[in-house]
Amino acid sequence: MEMMDSLKKICMENNAIKDRGVIALAHALEENDTLLSLYLENNQITAVGAKEIGKILQNKYKLSKINLNNNPLKDEGLKAIAEGLLDNDTLRVITL
Repeated sequence: MEMMDSLKKICMENNAIKDRGVIALAHALEENDTLLSLYLENNQITAVGAKEIGKILQNKYKLSKINLNNNPLKDEGLKAIAEGLLDNDTLRVITL
């Protein structure tokens, strides 16, 4: 997707995209290196989707804000996100 090349902000709060939607989003963002903000609040994302978010965090070095509030991530999902943050030094705000 060409438009994904310059995308800076994604706001998808309250859309019930679930894990399947996060997986599709992560795939669509593979070539994007401009994303700064990702808002996925209240989307019924579980640990399965959190693993994909962890991958996004590993690869999107400009990402500075992410909102995952009100998603049932549980401990396994939080661990996947934390692992994604190990090599990320640009994220400044994370809302869980």
